[in-house]
Amino acid sequence: MRGTRFCCNVRLVEHPCYRCQALIDEGIAFCPHCGAPQIRVVSPEENASTAPQPASSGAPAEFPSAPPPWSTASGSYPHQPGAIQWGIAWRGALLTGAGAAILSAIPVVSLGCCLWTLGAGAISVALYQRRLPGTQITPGMGMKLGALAGVFAFVIHAVISTLSLVVFRSGSEFRGALQEQMDKQVANTSDPKAQEMMRQMFDWINTPQGMATFMVGMLIILAIMFVVFTGAGGALGASMFGKRREFH
Repeated sequence: MRGTRFCCNVRLVEHPCYRCQALIDEGIAFCPHCGAPQIRVVSPEENASTAPQPASSGAPAEFPSAPPPWSTASGSYPHQPGAIQWGIAWRGALLTGAGAAILSAIPVVSLGCCLWTLGAGAISVALYQRRLPGTQITPGMGMKLGALAGVFAFVIHAVISTLSLVVFRSGSEFRGALQEQMDKQVANTSDPKAQEMMRQMFDWINTPQGMATFMVGMLIILAIMFVVFTGAGGALGASMFGKRREFH
């Protein structure tokens, strides 16, 4: 089914997208609504029927101009090869990031946190490829998709850790755990100067300013770890799942 509309006294031929059935101007390579590539073979009869007719009665012939690089009906730009559609990508990144954050917060399962973050980045690429099967995902795109999953994973993990610290542990219990770790480290060190430095460090951490600085530093390290590992997993997933699927 085809449609015809007029723009600036020029007739533009439209055809429906094979995937979402939205009307698209002739000559656009990708659907601006779903990103599907518009691969179409024109028959000789159709090509002859759409050829410009000679002008009559001395009037100048009108030739159809090239369609604009954007869809005037929707006002949005079409999907460009190599560009990420973040409106679609964030859903899979949120799902995989939440899974990695929850697994990394469970006491025993958290030992494999590096594995969970790598898997989250790779699965986010697979979910994106499933939503847009005609898109070829490069390792750079996969790294960005994985990094987005890492951002979601860090935010969710930070919220879970903060709630568990506030709800299930009091300040005295947390300081007691730090004191226990300090005693173990001091006992394993025979150098008196090193023991004194460790005592001073733990005494500083027990202060409100030291505790706040310690928590901020831990959150920064955790954020870097999540983003780096999920980005690496996304690049790995791009090499496994990011190849373009050919349409026949």
